[in-house]
Amino acid sequence: MSALLEPFTGYVPVSEFAPRIVGPPVSTLSPDQREAARSDPLSFRHVVGKGAGAPKKEAREWLRTCQDEGALTPVGPAVFVYRLAKGDLVTTGIVADVSIAAYDSGLVKRHETTISKTERKMADYMRSTRIYGNPVALAHRDHAGLSAMIAAHSAREADFSFTAADGYAHSLWVVEGAEAHDLCRDFHDTLYITDGHHRLAAASVVAGEEGRMNHHIPAGLFSADELRLRSFARCVIDPDLDGTAAIDRLRSEHHLEEVGEGEARPQSRHEYGVKIGGESYRLRIGEANVPDDLYRSLDVNLLQDLILEPVFGIENPRQDGRLHFIPDLPEGADNEEIDCGAWFLPYPASVGDVMAVADSGRAMPPKSTWFAPKLPSGLVIRLLDKH
Repeated sequence: MSALLEPFTGYVPVSEFAPRIVGPPVSTLSPDQREAARSDPLSFRHVVGKGAGAPKKEAREWLRTCQDEGALTPVGPAVFVYRLAKGDLVTTGIVADVSIAAYDSGLVKRHETTISKTERKMADYMRSTRIYGNPVALAHRDHAGLSAMIAAHSAREADFSFTAADGYAHSLWVVEGAEAHDLCRDFHDTLYITDGHHRLAAASVVAGEEGRMNHHIPAGLFSADELRLRSFARCVIDPDLDGTAAIDRLRSEHHLEEVGEGEARPQSRHEYGVKIGGESYRLRIGEANVPDDLYRSLDVNLLQDLILEPVFGIENPRQDGRLHFIPDLPEGADNEEIDCGAWFLPYPASVGDVMAVADSGRAMPPKSTWFAPKLPSGLVIRLLDKH
């Protein structure tokens, strides 16, 4: 089996050009910032990542344009110490290449199922562009040696640093030579996907199609105590939805309290924010309806098992087109506006719960967790056909 981690070899944006190349999560950008990126010929997301991905010829033309402008520099083999910071949120980890074979064997663990159409779209993107520019994010338990290495390198001036359009400051410290290779060789800890279930699943499909036995994909690795966890709301859009009947049934089976619009948020486990028919509620599931099993008692599973399936007939959240997922973003972010017939916001799971689910070999419904940090597109660039 190939090594779990390998040093990265590819390109990183030069600090001066990085704010133009790197694309923060779209939800963190204002409409004006999104429009500015769309017209920038150096934007990775809007040139290479457009639609289901630019054809290989256009993607390579983008790469040549960036090289001609002096906007990208080749790096590697190397591991990066990587830090994101904004206000009081500071998150530090490393960036390296992670093994697809390790994902296939379960050493890189998933805690969510994927949405079929999204997985297919991502695989099409990889086949088309032949570029990895959207690193996944992975969590690991505390690792003393890795923490010491991170502390030692982040004490010096960063090799690359820039502030992205969303106000996050990004810093990269390059670790090369024997130190990078030794770190990758000696790291054997289990990894847990926090952002990138669809990218890893798609990379596995493409690697299998092409017979790539030692295939790796860029990833950011963060200790569990560096992570923040939020939820995805479930939005049901169904022209046949009877809101009055749904409210009556929810009230008959659970505790449903009418609240002000801004108060439709869960305060603790087994509680949900609810909006139906223009009214806002807080719903609590009684302890008698909560199973003893950790997995079945997770709020996203209770929501699926006790509400979405029996009340709205949503049996398969991976494929039911009536169900939409909206991230519960921090205040001030551009929260998505969708006209939902029914909206439910679960209380977020803990990082420990997520790891326990992954260790058990089970999977939550899709879009059960919204982890921060999310790595931006274009932070590192690697060609598929190099390996």
